[in-house]
Amino acid sequence: MLSRLKLGLVLSTSALALMLSVKPMTPAFAASASGNSESHSTAGGGVSSSSSHSDGTANGAGASVSSDGHATAHTEGAAGNTADSSASTHAGATGNDTSTDTATADTENAGVFNADGSVTAGVDMVTSGAGASASGSASATSQTDDGTVAAVGLNGSSTADGEAHGHAFADGSTDTFSDDTSAYSASTADGDIEVSTAGGGSISGTASADASNTATTNGTDGAASASSSASIDLSAASVGDGSASASAHVDSNSTGTVDTGSRTASTDSFAEGNATADNSGPGTSASASGTGDAASEAGIDDNAASSSSSVNPSVAVSTPAN
Repeated sequence: MLSRLKLGLVLSTSALALMLSVKPMTPAFAASASGNSESHSTAGGGVSSSSSHSDGTANGAGASVSSDGHATAHTEGAAGNTADSSASTHAGATGNDTSTDTATADTENAGVFNADGSVTAGVDMVTSGAGASASGSASATSQTDDGTVAAVGLNGSSTADGEAHGHAFADGSTDTFSDDTSAYSASTADGDIEVSTAGGGSISGTASADASNTATTNGTDGAASASSSASIDLSAASVGDGSASASAHVDSNSTGTVDTGSRTASTDSFAEGNATADNSGPGTSASASGTGDAASEAGIDDNAASSSSSVNPSVAVSTPAN
């Protein structure tokens, strides 16, 4: 009985010594990070376009990444028409021991003068994780040889768990016609912008277009002239969980005519415009406005005529931030 007690004490003492000699192990965490950026631009044939992409991933304490991209393009014609575009992106992330942080930024745009001066732009930002951030901008402008100008621009960012997306478009056009007895002038401006965000996202953008022209008869028996102009201006902004959009379209035209047979003069003018704006969520806003004017005059002998029309739609919406 005594021998068994001694043996038990020896075993217990040995186990206790073994337990005391084993120190707890501190787990070792690995850190990793990766980043990538791409940019591209093309110009020529009346088209200017550029795009940029950046992404980054960081995993583990001590890991960090930063990626940037930028591209620009310019083209011009002999008549003075031009198109420009610019795109930039940034993606960054700082790792931690509890989750993987990721960021992605994409931008693209295009400016065109070989048709009627249209421009487009788009941005997309997505982030995940407390240490993630992304930002980017896209812009495009164009000017045709008849003076029509269009421009769009977007700027977005996102942090932590968030998203920011946007698209903008603008277009202007003119159409002039004249002969010995008739003059005709037409101008059009059109545009649209849409933005949306979630979580830590924020974005704003603008779009505009401006077109105008004149026409005059080149005959020697009587005379007629016409003029027209159209323009639009748009803006939209969103933050947090929200969205905003704006659009506008303006048409204007005018005609002046002389009849050398009946010795009469006649004119006509037309202008039409519409604008819409919508928003959803605190801190979001949108506005849209436009102007359109048309006028014509004609005269032969003692007969004269004149006409004019104009429109000016304008809307705005906003929701205060919390």
